[in-house]
Amino acid sequence: MLTRAIDEAVELLRDTNLVWSSDLENIKESLAHLLLASAAQGNIMQSIADNLAKKIIHADTTATVYDLKLEKR
Repeated sequence: MLTRAIDEAVELLRDTNLVWSSDLENIKESLAHLLLASAAQGNIMQSIADNLAKKIIHADTTATVYDLKLEKR
């Protein structure tokens, strides 16, 4: 089951307007695929994917929070 957190995390990972650290830049598309595949597997994998997605979305509470509904350039 695709949760809101997973959907938002995948959208953030695939957003070409966002700048990621170089180590995450190399794996962000694979991570997005992994989140989607895990969500489709069932309870335990979906739960793990949802928790990981929440960490991606709210990785640093002191950082700027991005609203996915904002206009993109």
